[in-house]
Amino acid sequence: MGFQKHRILIGFGIWLLWMLAKLPNPLDADWGRGILMLAPLVVVPLAMGVLARTAPFSTSKILRSAQNWQLPAAAAFALAFSMENGWVAVLLALPWMAVLSALAWVGLQQIIQGAWCNAASFSLSAGMAYLAVAGVWALMERAGFYPFGFNPEIVFLTIVHFHYAGFILPLLAGLAAVQLGNRVWHQITCYFAIAAVGLLAVGITLTQLGFGTDWELASAWLMALSAVSVGTMHLRLAFLSNNPLKIRWLWAVSGVALLGGMLLAGLYGSRFIAPVPWLDIAMMRALHGSLNAVGFGLCGMLGHWYLLASKGH
Repeated sequence: MGFQKHRILIGFGIWLLWMLAKLPNPLDADWGRGILMLAPLVVVPLAMGVLARTAPFSTSKILRSAQNWQLPAAAAFALAFSMENGWVAVLLALPWMAVLSALAWVGLQQIIQGAWCNAASFSLSAGMAYLAVAGVWALMERAGFYPFGFNPEIVFLTIVHFHYAGFILPLLAGLAAVQLGNRVWHQITCYFAIAAVGLLAVGITLTQLGFGTDWELASAWLMALSAVSVGTMHLRLAFLSNNPLKIRWLWAVSGVALLGGMLLAGLYGSRFIAPVPWLDIAMMRALHGSLNAVGFGLCGMLGHWYLLASKGH
């Protein structure tokens, strides 16, 4: 775990230097780029380290190979999103697409082999599979291709969404379910979290194509309620477990951040029937994005990382 820790620290250093160089205003587009870069440089490698020590992924040679390529691929990806889109940016994003594809393949293999029968295992596997979507949309965005007439901001936010809501949310749901025991509520939460990610993407697309806003509204609240349940699971881990205090604090922050972030998501998804004037895309990127990326994703994954370390894994 030592070598892996050094790579994550290097990734965090790269991210921190970029943020200090840019000093982005939370309402600016660069703040969103910073949130995205945190995923490949820090949050996703943390998740890969946890998965590499979690059955049945611990025996995957593909996962270990992806870990070896993670840091250079993530650094190239960060560089790709620091320049104008075009073919150079696409080429720089390709290595990270390869890493995401490898993780997605490992997840799909487990689903094919029957992981869908176990809620926690299916949640981990489906989260990995969703990463392929993030990779494809990243390449399209860097090429300047915006499908279905979406504006560039929505395409960019789709990449962020599938790194965090698509991957980290189901992953943390599955890990929490394992810690808390596979009770019916935890199983339902895992399956709903997986479904909500895909349904929200479909709902937003249907709205864009002119099929009305009902699907997006319903899927946004399903997403919010599923994530609230995941947040509540992490609060239970924080207050009911006998784990070290540092880990419990990380899970408490993760749970509270997710509850706040998902309340904002539900309000934004309801904008067609009950608009909140100040809650536009820029504000959602600043508040919802930061809460989910740093508060929920980073703190939640750190909690599970330190838990494995405390057990000597």
